[in-house]
Amino acid sequence: MTETTRRNRLAELTYSIALIGLPVVAVVGVIVPVALGEPNLGILGLYLAIPMILAPVVARALRRRDGSGSLPFRQAIDWRLPSIGIHLVVALLAAMLVVFDVRPTAFFVGLGVLYGLVFALIVSSESEPVHIAVSLYHCSLALLVSIFSVTLHYDYFIGRTDLPAHVAMMVSVYETGNMPDRWAVYDPFPLWHTYTASAYALFEGALSPHTTMVLVSGLVFGGGVLMLYVLARRLHPDPTVALLAALVLVAVPDYVFYGMYSISRSVASVLFVVLLFTLVAGTDVRMRLLTITFVVAIVVYHTVSIPFVVVLLAVLLVAERLYAARGPIVSSERWSRPRVVDGSILLIAGAITSIYWLYGADLLAVTVINRLVSTVAGTGPADGPPGGIELFPWREVANYLPHSFLLFFVLAGFFFWFERSHARGARFGPVAVATVAMVPLLVPGPTLLLDSLAGINVTRFAHYGFPFLALTGGFGLFELVRRTGVRGFIAVLLLVSSFSMVALSNDFVASDNPLVEREFYTYYLTDAERAEFERLEAVHTDELGSDHITCRYYEDILETDCTRIGVDDDTVVHDDLDGVLIREGELEQRPLQLEGSQYVYAEDVPWDELGERNRVHDSGTVTYYR
Repeated sequence: MTETTRRNRLAELTYSIALIGLPVVAVVGVIVPVALGEPNLGILGLYLAIPMILAPVVARALRRRDGSGSLPFRQAIDWRLPSIGIHLVVALLAAMLVVFDVRPTAFFVGLGVLYGLVFALIVSSESEPVHIAVSLYHCSLALLVSIFSVTLHYDYFIGRTDLPAHVAMMVSVYETGNMPDRWAVYDPFPLWHTYTASAYALFEGALSPHTTMVLVSGLVFGGGVLMLYVLARRLHPDPTVALLAALVLVAVPDYVFYGMYSISRSVASVLFVVLLFTLVAGTDVRMRLLTITFVVAIVVYHTVSIPFVVVLLAVLLVAERLYAARGPIVSSERWSRPRVVDGSILLIAGAITSIYWLYGADLLAVTVINRLVSTVAGTGPADGPPGGIELFPWREVANYLPHSFLLFFVLAGFFFWFERSHARGARFGPVAVATVAMVPLLVPGPTLLLDSLAGINVTRFAHYGFPFLALTGGFGLFELVRRTGVRGFIAVLLLVSSFSMVALSNDFVASDNPLVEREFYTYYLTDAERAEFERLEAVHTDELGSDHITCRYYEDILETDCTRIGVDDDTVVHDDLDGVLIREGELEQRPLQLEGSQYVYAEDVPWDELGERNRVHDSGTVTYYR
């Protein structure tokens, strides 16, 4: 049996197994939790089960329907029309931000229309240089609207509570040239804080440190859209596929959120896209040195990212060994190297990381090793599944819904690629296989379960795996439109608009959307809250207790001690605290996160006991008891 025959049979076997196996796994994944007495987990599993059933059905229905070889609306309309529409929608969205303090539901609908117009723009004309440049500009514009409508609109975006600490680090680097003593673990990778501190210095105080950081982060992620496009162009010869991959990228919730979240590992995500490009660009000495440079950049910018990067590259390496041809794909020199990853780059990454950890990050290495040992020994954190799944399963399904669309596009791309025999040896096939293999690591449901059972932060893989989702999902979109004609174009347009709307309005990205709010904290502090914190900090001298978010601000920005209020048997414990600060404005909307990630609703707060204290201050949003 020749190598080509073996690979073709493997591709056929993969296609056949996935066509039958995915629906079976989907049904089992819903039925088993219900049978075990966990119906809410079965309900949550629907967000994965539906695309796993639907994608094989669609792939089977459209099998061998290659269409005319071009997209149905190509050259049918002037691409300048959707471009004008995009600018009008952006202007309308900007007006909403001026009029409304909190983004209304109509804003998220407008985002869906915006992304739908970008999709129409991409597929409406032949991919000539001007059309490509305009399409990429609009993809980046859509992303920046999604990011800055949060980070520059709301008073003080905090993300998942880490951003105030990173703002404090940046300010310390700017003022003293060093990291704060309490954040010594970040000493081995201060480049992101140095970079943003330099930007802050360039603005000469015209922008606050917080605004500078979120502005720079958004712009970096906007540049990542261009890098994803050039990466996709090296993997697939049709520029429309690359443009659609860029469009999928700017709707991936993790990519949008980390564009908002200006912390060290954010920029490592974009650096990984550049690293992938250097790997596909060639193996000559210059490109190999450039590859090593970006490995070093990831290690130095956020050294904890590199193990996750290596694992993802290893998955791609295995897929390429199984599915990629050995010889040239086509005669062009650009496509003469079918494999992207080889074992040497993984060894180089491991060696660089080991040397850096040994000589430049020994404290960090000890921290990571201790965490691994505690996990293996069974003493690591295992808090169980998030409470929201048990309390509000359908609301959780709504928040996970964007991953249903994303998984459908990815699986469609996977099936369409392996159904086309003439394409099985090209670079894109292994990428599709690797993407599907990575799905348990890249979508939140399975990773949250793994986190709770093993105590390993598996969700970190999603911070770096989004290029694979975008590449395979973009190809799936391309084939769906190409195979289904004008009616299919309209259907896919609606899918893209719906996907982008739920991707940008779910609570992982938009905690200001009241339709899908979850049992967690709001991702931003108001100016009124921060003003009260600073006013009370000036007069309070003894032990202060409050919720987790407030304490993060007191500790990181105000550099003042703060104790998280305890919870014992669902009872709030505050007797040992001299002062208690309650964010009543936040409590009217959501529960407060107290000690040990315990969430307490307004009705569970012991107001009678607090009433026995002196209510020294009440601003309507913040109340202070002594």
